[in-house]
Amino acid sequence: MWDSVKKIKKDDLERLAVAVFIIAAAFILLLKSPLHFWLRGDAETDSSVYKTVALMISRGYMPYRDSFDHKGPLTYLVNLLGVQIDSYCGVWVIEFIAICVTFAGIYKISRLRCERIISCVCVLVSGALLYDYFEGGNMVEEYAMPFIAVSLYIFLDFFLNRKINRLRLALCGGCMGAVLMLRPNMISVWIVFAIAVLIDCIKRKRAADLGNFILFFLLGFMIVVGPMLIWLAVNGCFGAFVENYIQFNMVYSSAKDRGDKWNAGFYFINKTLIIFSLLIVAYLCTVKDKFLHGTYLVYMLVTLLLISMSGMSYAHYGMILVPAVAFPVAALFELAAAEKNGKTITLFMLLYFAGVMAFPKWFTTAGDLVNKYSDRAVDHHSDMVKGVCELIDENTNDDERISVYGNGDIIYLVSNRLHATRYSYQFPIGEIDTDIMDEYFEALENELPPIVVIWERQADERIEDFLSEHNYMEISDLSSYDLGKTRVFRLAGQD
Repeated sequence: MWDSVKKIKKDDLERLAVAVFIIAAAFILLLKSPLHFWLRGDAETDSSVYKTVALMISRGYMPYRDSFDHKGPLTYLVNLLGVQIDSYCGVWVIEFIAICVTFAGIYKISRLRCERIISCVCVLVSGALLYDYFEGGNMVEEYAMPFIAVSLYIFLDFFLNRKINRLRLALCGGCMGAVLMLRPNMISVWIVFAIAVLIDCIKRKRAADLGNFILFFLLGFMIVVGPMLIWLAVNGCFGAFVENYIQFNMVYSSAKDRGDKWNAGFYFINKTLIIFSLLIVAYLCTVKDKFLHGTYLVYMLVTLLLISMSGMSYAHYGMILVPAVAFPVAALFELAAAEKNGKTITLFMLLYFAGVMAFPKWFTTAGDLVNKYSDRAVDHHSDMVKGVCELIDENTNDDERISVYGNGDIIYLVSNRLHATRYSYQFPIGEIDTDIMDEYFEALENELPPIVVIWERQADERIEDFLSEHNYMEISDLSSYDLGKTRVFRLAGQD
């Protein structure tokens, strides 16, 4: 009996140690975020857009209708929740939770194959990919990762251990709904594994189970998706949601030719860990659990296909591959342990994965921990952003709207000003749909915002003509900061 009590205590301590490890790993990784409370730096381009839409919502406006963007509504609701925590850095808390859940999901996936210590190494190895993919964080892929990791674990546990219940089914459906409300080309895990479950049930002559599976999966899906669609419909912007999120994204994804998509595919596959994982799964297809590993190989390939379909080689698109690589790595450790000299092989594998593929990247951030804490009181915004916002504060009131021409939504956030017109930014969306530029300039003519900022090198003949025609005066030289290529214009007669 005493041995049983000691074993329980040991298990509890080990679980606690794993939880602390996951929390610490998430915190260290997120030192890369400019939205960290110690940093408060310039949010990256996409992150600034999402935060700007959330700022508009917090002032009573709606996404799509009043503030154009083409991501799913959950993106802006996540950022809105962040605004309630802290007007600028609050979304970092949501990022932290998302990364913790992602790492916990990766750990659980690895535990299907490995013991605790090796599973923790799998977390570090998988998480090391984020050093290439993170790009400042607060991306839709970052928020998709926990939902993908949780669902991937549920599917794998079903195929390996036949564990399934109504709660898991609903949770899996809810996860798919959440990812659909972020961006639709990230749902490969549900596409592939749902088909695999269908085939499996038919093969095992358990077709009767499918009705139960579908019912609770759809229940979870509607619990997540339903309220968001109702919110949009009640506030009169469901049509704008369809136009921006569905129709515009179809145009966006078809804007590139096949060559661009081909190049994007090779860009994402060209990582040592990705190639390694594909080769591991391909090998496993020939030796054990062929149906499961064949499904997994298809899942990874479909994921690569979907993230390449836009033809854009943005690194952050690769974030959804992070949960996918854990299972192949864990499976390789399991294979090694089963060999005659399993302990020796496993040791060398640990040294390789930890010492070569994981630790060098993690140590880079961990080594900067003390410096970032020491500089926590320093204003980390760039001189350009501080200079532009200084001019905005001196020349406008808090309730006056401004317009940034280009893609510099960080200005709205730091100056705490709402954007004029429906478009907080115009590029690259105006190049994809030229009607957007016409609508923007028409609204600009009607609203005549007191300040127009030309972001970096985005000046062109059309905006120059508008500024000249309406007597806007450049005041960039009045700033005490170096604004670089960014220019600030004030409407004549403004105090």
